[in-house]
Amino acid sequence: MRPRHNLLEKVVAGKQSLILRQSKRDHLTVAALSARLRRTMENFLKRRQANTLPAGPLILVIDALWFRFKDQRWTMYLMAVRSICRDKAVILDPRLIIDRENHSDWSRVVDGIPRKTRNRIKALVCDGFRGSDRIAKSNSWIIQRCHFHLLAQMQVNRGKWKQLSDSPQREAVYTAIRKALIAKSVNLPRCIKQLNELLLKNDCPRRIGAIGREFLRRLNQFRAYQNFPELRLPNTTNSIESLNKIIRSRCRHLRTPKSLLLRSRVIIRIRKTVTCKPKIFNRIN
Repeated sequence: MRPRHNLLEKVVAGKQSLILRQSKRDHLTVAALSARLRRTMENFLKRRQANTLPAGPLILVIDALWFRFKDQRWTMYLMAVRSICRDKAVILDPRLIIDRENHSDWSRVVDGIPRKTRNRIKALVCDGFRGSDRIAKSNSWIIQRCHFHLLAQMQVNRGKWKQLSDSPQREAVYTAIRKALIAKSVNLPRCIKQLNELLLKNDCPRRIGAIGREFLRRLNQFRAYQNFPELRLPNTTNSIESLNKIIRSRCRHLRTPKSLLLRSRVIIRIRKTVTCKPKIFNRIN
């Protein structure tokens, strides 16, 4: 049966279901359409080379998402590289590994980037997963930690919607951290002092206090976008997060890791890039 390349547009790129296509083509079963789609994707990958990387100094944006097959956890590792002069990041081929997200697998995935490309990377943008510091240090990269992940973590522990008795203290720490994230350099010492005073109080909730102290230890990693303006760093991993949503929505009915990886690779080869704009801030103190 000859592959039909409009299947890629309808099912992979357009998110149309095979069952819907079967209803329009009664002479083909879902199994036959699945086989045709698989061959079409395999032929597409043979013809379409890996996405071309940008020239010059780069930044690397990474994130992971997980799937479950037969009660086993699989993690897909996604990466994109962006020129420091551009607003589009080129998506690298994904890696799918059995197990939860961990430092060892991230190290293997990052080491899989060609050495010449790794040597051009100046900064790593990530959510601060365990071991990210070691990966950045071993490659002499700057780290920019994701603001969105930090604020989402704070939001869960904020307690505002629960009407907790210590909600005012939680809210004060949350507000102080938000100020420190975006403060100009001249105002930063005052923001740090205010946050430290809140964290040292006896009525500071334990969990939100731990988040605040960890934030202060990693402060430079959250403010790399201001400390290194020449790199035009984003302050979130939202560019890869948007790709995560696309892959999950296009692959939610797949039943095997092999089919997931195949379709994800096709999606990435079709899309090629994601928008990855720098965080704009006023550099005048």
